[in-house]
Amino acid sequence: VMPETAVEMGVSPRRLFDAQDNVAAGTRYLAEQVGRFHGELPKALAAYNAGPGAVLSGQPLPRETRLYVPRVLARYRALKE
Repeated sequence: VMPETAVEMGVSPRRLFDAQDNVAAGTRYLAEQVGRFHGELPKALAAYNAGPGAVLSGQPLPRETRLYVPRVLARYRALKE
């Protein structure tokens, strides 16, 4: 989780090295993105990785994000089975 995002999620940037606080902030942020994009996981994951503005802009997403989303979705589907 980026320090700015941590603050938005109520976690001090100094606490990001604490695994529990980091996971809590990341989980809250992902849940926020899932809500923002009405449950559309690919968009929510892209927003989690690149920021919601990048998704909402309609511009091509960064390469890192284009690789990240299918990789996370594949892992999610495998674990769900």
